[in-house]
Amino acid sequence: MPKFKTVRFGELDYNQNDVVVLSNGLVGMPHLHNWLLMDMGEDHAMKWFQSLDRGDFGFPVTQPFFFLEDYDIELDPESLAGIGNQSEDDIAIMIITTVHSGGDKVTGNMMAPLVIDVASHQGIQLTLDGDYNMRQELNYFKFGLAVNGSAVENESASDLQEAAAAGSTDQGMSSGAGVEETLREPALT
Repeated sequence: MPKFKTVRFGELDYNQNDVVVLSNGLVGMPHLHNWLLMDMGEDHAMKWFQSLDRGDFGFPVTQPFFFLEDYDIELDPESLAGIGNQSEDDIAIMIITTVHSGGDKVTGNMMAPLVIDVASHQGIQLTLDGDYNMRQELNYFKFGLAVNGSAVENESASDLQEAAAAGSTDQGMSSGAGVEETLREPALT
C-alpha cells in the first residue's frame, strides 16, 4: 500500500484505486492533480480533500445541500465527457468549505464546486456563472442534524454515500477504502 506524508496528518496509507484525479487541477492551482477524499470521523458530515501532489495542502468539503436547498447546477456534456461520465447518476458534487477562525462560521464556495465521477475517479472543478455566492454560509441546523444522525428530508443529499472505514491514519482519519463509498452518502431522509 502506498504511503504519503502530509503536514496535517502525518503519514497516510492509501489505496492507489482511491486516488481522485483532477486533470486540470484546481482554479489557480492547475498543477495539483492527485487527491484523496478522507473521512473526518464516523459522525462528521464533512470530508477532507487531501492533495497527494503537495503534502501541506488540503481542505474540507461537504454536500451542497448543507448550504442551499435548491443547488441544482447543469453539467454540460463536454465536462461530463472529460471525466469519463456516461450518467449523471455516477456524479458526486462537493463544495469546498472554509471553517473560519474560531470555528464560529462555516462557508462554502458555491461558484466553484468539485464534480467527481464515482466510477472513473476523474473530476473537475467547475466555475459557475450566476448568482451563487463564494462564501455561502452553512445551514447549521441541517448540518447539526446530519452530524447527530437525525433525519433530514433531502433527496439531493444522495450525491455522497457512507464513507468506508479503512486505511486509517495516526490521527484517526480514514483515507478510505473505495472512493465510490466515500463519494456517496445515504440520502438523509
